[in-house]
Amino acid sequence: MQKKFLTNVFILLALNLLIKPFWILGVDRAVQNAVGNFQYGVYANLFGFSLLFVVLLDFGINNYTSTTVAKDHDAINQQFSTLFPLKIVLSLVYFVVTLLIGFIYGYRGNELLLLAVMLFNQILAFFILYFRSNVSGLQYFRTDAILSVVDRSLMIIFCSLIIWASFANITIESFVYAQTFGYVLSTIICFLILKPHLSAIHFNFDKKVLTKLFKNAYPFALLALMMTFYARLDIILIKKIFPNGDIENGLYAKANRLLEASNMLAAMVSTMLLSLFAKIISQKEELQKMVKTSMSIMIAPATMLAVFCSIYNYEIMEVLYKNHSDGAAKIFGIVIFSFIPMCTMYIFGTLLTANGNLKILNIVVAVALLVNISLNLFLIPAYGAYGAAVSAICTHSIVAICSLFYSKKVLGLNISALNILQYILFAVIFYLMLYFIHQSEIKLMMAALISGFAGISLMFISGILNYRSLLQLISSRIK
Repeated sequence: MQKKFLTNVFILLALNLLIKPFWILGVDRAVQNAVGNFQYGVYANLFGFSLLFVVLLDFGINNYTSTTVAKDHDAINQQFSTLFPLKIVLSLVYFVVTLLIGFIYGYRGNELLLLAVMLFNQILAFFILYFRSNVSGLQYFRTDAILSVVDRSLMIIFCSLIIWASFANITIESFVYAQTFGYVLSTIICFLILKPHLSAIHFNFDKKVLTKLFKNAYPFALLALMMTFYARLDIILIKKIFPNGDIENGLYAKANRLLEASNMLAAMVSTMLLSLFAKIISQKEELQKMVKTSMSIMIAPATMLAVFCSIYNYEIMEVLYKNHSDGAAKIFGIVIFSFIPMCTMYIFGTLLTANGNLKILNIVVAVALLVNISLNLFLIPAYGAYGAAVSAICTHSIVAICSLFYSKKVLGLNISALNILQYILFAVIFYLMLYFIHQSEIKLMMAALISGFAGISLMFISGILNYRSLLQLISSRIK
């Protein structure tokens, strides 16, 4: 059982690390190189807008399904009979509400049509997640791991035909429609795999199931809504309050792409941490060492990545984009530092979630959202995407610091000022090391290898990382 669990985790991580970063750094980047900053800026704005209210598509249904079906496989028919029609209703509400708000926002003509197609894509994406939650609940983890990359794999194939095989003209429209084909086929595949496990389906709205679902999901849904807003409002505001907002959004998308790819790995690690922390807390085991180990394997590498990207911002942009600009490199050099508080939040926010302190998290995120909106309204008119990047760092930092503070207060963690100073000194020394490496004009790939070796060595020398902590983390996953 232990071997099966670890094998499935490895397959899930390997498939996602192979496919999803290629989608972002390969296909998505190639499309922007082909269509230019203005057209891609339009796409980025519409895509961000389509995500604002995606919480309406789920509202905790997927988590509820996977947990209830896991406890009782025979419950799948009752759950599906109630939750599938609910998903359809929520999808209609999401589509109408978001499209209406988009019209009020100012989308017209082709932009409104593209938004409608993107909303349809989001609906399909969440139906895929719903079907997968049933498969996961049935304990078919390997099948779920494969299904987790089916949509992106199909989209990579369709988009590759457009980009590199010249199957059609490369436009934002063809890019969006290629995604639609991928989502449609993936939805069908996921349903066909789930269908043999469904029998005696009679669609109805079971009040007991719905009441329990909404009662349990409300705090999570509110948290997800606010976090989506502070993560996506910047591109919406850039378009409205900055001259040539679509071009500026194109630059912002270039600057954010590597951050998004890195965030995928951190998010997957945080998902694993959630179950790990929940187990430790429920069994009243030692939490202190595991938290510090998590910090060492997430915060220190995030610092290394942020510092390297900041110093080599121009060189990295030159490699990724054929028509890069100093503006995109400047934005990239600052926004990548968001990754440090994001990883910190993934640890301590996840810890509070595992302990059931959602009220605290909702208050923290609500304050962060207000700060984010205020800063964006102040900084974007003067500095555009660069101002949005500064706002993002401040917002993520507020959530990270507050999550750390309340984790210490609620769970009694012993994270001292000395521990925090240890990471600050690590960042300063690593920055100085990279500064001198950069001055030596070593080529980018060689500089990356030297920096990685130097950073890992510094982690061991400073005591941030040690061999025993790594063994403890591995053994805790096996138990």
